[in-house]
Amino acid sequence: MNENEGFIRLMNEEVRGNLLEILSGVMLEGKRFVLVKGEEEVAAIIPIREFERLEYLKEEIKPSPFLPSEYEYYEDEKGIHCIRLNEFKAEFEEILLEVMLNGEVFGLIPPKDLAKGEFDTFSPAAIVMSINNFWLPDYWISEKNRLSFSLHSQ
Repeated sequence: MNENEGFIRLMNEEVRGNLLEILSGVMLEGKRFVLVKGEEEVAAIIPIREFERLEYLKEEIKPSPFLPSEYEYYEDEKGIHCIRLNEFKAEFEEILLEVMLNGEVFGLIPPKDLAKGEFDTFSPAAIVMSINNFWLPDYWISEKNRLSFSLHSQ
C-alpha cells in the first residue's frame, strides 16, 4: 500500500477481498484508491464528490468542441451504472474489464449498515472509473494555463 501520493495503490486481488473496508474508507474518510493489475494502473475508486469535481475541472480545462446547438446531438449517452457492493464483488472482473476497455463508470451504492444515515442508500457514494479518466493529462492543464496567461497579458 502506498499512501504518500494522496491515493492508495492496491492490487486488484487486494481490492476484491476488502471491498467493504475500501468503500468505507472512500465514503467516510475520502480516501482514493488506484487499482493495479500486474504493473499497470487500470482503475480508480474515488468519492462521488471528487468525481463530480473532476468532471467539472475537465469541462473547465478542455471545453467541448461542439457549439451549444450541437452539443445535445453529440453528447455522450453513457451514464453511471449504479450497483450494490455484492454485485461489484460477484462481477468484479467483468466490471473491471468494462471500466478498462470501454471507459464505463460504475457508482457503488453503500450498504445500509455502512451508510448509518449519512448517505442515501439509493445513490452512489463512490465511483469506479478508468485510470485514463482519473488523471488529467498534463497537456490539458498546460493549454489551459497558456490560454489564461495570453488573455491576462493582453
